Amino acid sequence: MKTKRGKPRSRSRRGRFIVLEGPDGAGKTTQLKLLEKRLRQHGIKTRTVREPGGTVAGEKIRKVLLGGKADHLNAVAETFLFQAARAQLLDQVIRPALERREWVLTDRYWLSTLIYQGYVGGVAPAEVKRLSRLATGGLMPDRYIVLWVSLKEALARRADRAADRMESKGDAYARKVNLTYRKLARASRDLKLIDNRGTVEDVAGEVWALVEPLLP
Repeated sequence: MKTKRGKPRSRSRRGRFIVLEGPDGAGKTTQLKLLEKRLRQHGIKTRTVREPGGTVAGEKIRKVLLGGKADHLNAVAETFLFQAARAQLLDQVIRPALERREWVLTDRYWLSTLIYQGYVGGVAPAEVKRLSRLATGGLMPDRYIVLWVSLKEALARRADRAADRMESKGDAYARKVNLTYRKLARASRDLKLIDNRGTVEDVAGEVWALVEPLLP
């Protein structure tokens, strides 16, 4: 966005966009809540959303994607549905909140689709990336944090809850997802990898160390 004089608008004049990612059972929800609490203690107005969801259309798509049997949608159909929910969330919630200078905290973003439906599901990663650019309008997070734990630890953490449709695709699928998260996060400058096998407090400290420099 440009000012009347044609100069780029300063990023500091909008809110910050923080994404927490990772395989199922990596502790994203817990860490998002702790991060939100800490930001509010610093006087930061926050908005926390999840993918897919966050809008009327997005929540309906979420039920389709996460309900039913594992094989009732193929990876291509999943890709389009995730991107549709994402586009709606960006348009209705994320961009308006950022313009109001709120900080948006998101549970998942484009990396989930790239891994689950792309590298693991079999859809060409280049096509997933292309659709993600279309759905997001190229909006990149100020911090993209990937929480990671071993598959054994992730399964143990999920043992006390019913598996959704994506979690019901089997251990082989989950193992590929788990390892791909770590591989891509290690290879990218834009992704910040945190090993979430420490205590909740220690991991929260690592998350905060990445976010604190963004404070006004």
